[in-house]
Amino acid sequence: MRKRSLFVGACLAALLIFSSAASAEDAAANAVDPDASLPPWLRNAEKDADAIVLPNVTDAAVVPEPAMEKIDSNKEARVAFTNLVIYPDTRVGGQRQQVGIKNMGQNAIDLKGWRVTNKPGNDTGFVFGEEKKCSSKKTILPAKGTIEYLSADSSKFMACTLNFSIAKGDTLSLFDSEGTLKANLKLDFGSSGEYKLAPNGVNYWHIPYSKDRTLMETLDKMGHFKHFTAMLRHFQYDRALAGLGRKRWQSCGATAYYPYYACTTQYDTEYDIYYRNGPFTVLAPTDSAIEKMLQEVGGSYAPALKLEEFMELDEGNMAKQMLQYHVIKGHELTPTYRAPNMTLPYNHLPTHRNNSEIVSFSDTFDRLFIHEDCVEAHTQDEYGCKMQVEWDKCGEDWMNDEGLFSQRDLGYCEVSCGKCECTPDTCHDVPVKNIKAKNGVLYALDHVLDVPKVFPIYVPPPPEPEPEPEPEEPASILNRFPSYEEVGLTRESEDTTQTIEDLIELYLAAEDKTETESGVERKAEAGRAEALFLMDLVNSTCDE
Repeated sequence: MRKRSLFVGACLAALLIFSSAASAEDAAANAVDPDASLPPWLRNAEKDADAIVLPNVTDAAVVPEPAMEKIDSNKEARVAFTNLVIYPDTRVGGQRQQVGIKNMGQNAIDLKGWRVTNKPGNDTGFVFGEEKKCSSKKTILPAKGTIEYLSADSSKFMACTLNFSIAKGDTLSLFDSEGTLKANLKLDFGSSGEYKLAPNGVNYWHIPYSKDRTLMETLDKMGHFKHFTAMLRHFQYDRALAGLGRKRWQSCGATAYYPYYACTTQYDTEYDIYYRNGPFTVLAPTDSAIEKMLQEVGGSYAPALKLEEFMELDEGNMAKQMLQYHVIKGHELTPTYRAPNMTLPYNHLPTHRNNSEIVSFSDTFDRLFIHEDCVEAHTQDEYGCKMQVEWDKCGEDWMNDEGLFSQRDLGYCEVSCGKCECTPDTCHDVPVKNIKAKNGVLYALDHVLDVPKVFPIYVPPPPEPEPEPEPEEPASILNRFPSYEEVGLTRESEDTTQTIEDLIELYLAAEDKTETESGVERKAEAGRAEALFLMDLVNSTCDE
């Protein structure tokens, strides 16, 4: 009985000790550090002085699966034909006759049961989702997405194609699953190459073959960017897009077709632009987009600014920064492009505006969105956003300060930490995409991008000046190299050879002087000795 009591007592004691330890651990875990929400450079330095933080390298960022989009009904769906090729251009590798369908709405649509035909009254045509050979082709078309189908001319090469071909004069018609006409287009395009739906959603642009032209030549050839090219030429930024150097006559053309260039990157401080840094990606606003921007800058109750007036605002800096922000350097952005070593669900590429990036989202439905409110606020320390990501600091409170110190709602390093999300309020679709030129690619915008605020990268303070050495006591001339005055020279010559010759001449003169003085002294001593000898001889003679 006593043994049992002792056993029960020991168990209760152990339980109490364990509970106390657990309570202590919970209290420590739930303790709130008052400095936890502050950036490291604002925390108590003394408290963190002895702490050693080991970097925690994380795996590659996991791209989140896209949320299921709302699907519009047939009545709400808005579609249009685009990316049309009637006569393929043989210079474009792999271009074939095709028909593209674009979802113009803000929600997804389901094309299952929809029918496209090339002749009025044709009740057969091609029905989406019913062809077994097209079972791998998705019928859900996301917002602003485009799906392309090759015509029957490519049935020998591709399993899933339309069951008809197209020609000039045909009328394309698209019916929903209930038989309602949703899109109708007469094909009166006679040129070879591709026709894309214009940014206004009404007209069609012919996209010429441009791989034998520079970006500047392509902008001029298309004719929809007169205001943009006028601004480029006004500030002489056109030379960068034309493959030229500092002077217009100093050509730096391609040694081979795009994107290989013979010249290296050069930054022109006079014009604040990079040259020969191909390939470029030009996000060019159309004439109507720039005219709308001029009206907004002028104000609601004032006439629109003239282009010349806009280019003079703030001594031209407003227009310069707008142009620089619309040109990506060193990358050719396409809907399927992924920057090297990129683990984020989007690209962020540098522009000609220093410390500014373009954040873009893309997918396989020929969609490209530009995010207009995702800006990198750099941490104000010597590590920067790259190291904060590697150390897994993106989730810490001080990195997500809601703008307290970072001045951004998403905190520091929102681009590098993968915080950018594409929503209808923050992302805008690029309507005309992937116009390839010799030294890059061209995109057409239906609006002018807002130039974001630049957050400076941390620059360490200059080192404290070293204390001046205390003056030394004057040393003897025997322990240091003598000055000119001390050795009797009156002229300081920069000619080292002349100086050495002067010193040698002075040394030899001193030696001669020493020898002369020694000789005189020896003669004087001999004379004195001889005189003393004679005097002693005379004295001794007289005594005798």
